[in-house]
Amino acid sequence: MRKDVQRVKDEVKKLVRWLRSEGVSEEEIHSLISPSQPISRLVITSDFRIMLPDYNQEIKMQPIHKAVYLLFLKHPEGIRFKELPDYREELSSIYWQMKTDTQVNRKIERSLDDLTNPLKYSISEKCTRIYETFVKEVGMEAAKVYAIQGKRGEARRIGLDRNLVEWEQKESPPHE
Repeated sequence: MRKDVQRVKDEVKKLVRWLRSEGVSEEEIHSLISPSQPISRLVITSDFRIMLPDYNQEIKMQPIHKAVYLLFLKHPEGIRFKELPDYREELSSIYWQMKTDTQVNRKIERSLDDLTNPLKYSISEKCTRIYETFVKEVGMEAAKVYAIQGKRGEARRIGLDRNLVEWEQKESPPHE
């Protein structure tokens, strides 16, 4: 870590301690450090880019992660990991639409098999990677709204209000 970054971090810690000593609540201190930002609309472009236009950002993911994300985005009711085999065809359809010429068919099929096999951890790994991508791009608080969330054994879902989601694709309308 660079010295100037460490110096600023030390100064922030000092200021937080001082605010506490002056009676400022933890909630108020947290709001200063992590100010909440309004939630951006999410646009899925016709070429499968994930855009947050109100933040002027694109969320970049590998095609397999993007396919998983779009599958969950299309199902606001959520999907239990153990039910993923029931969604294999839909996931495959999304993934094949994004497929690049350099990807090998056999590898894609194996990835889809792993993702939809409830005995493997592939889906958990993909959801973690998606969450980490959103944290990196929009911060931890906003990431909770955009990422796939849920407790073990329960349906996982994306908490974003679907009125904030716009789909530009013609080939793959949202699941209703």
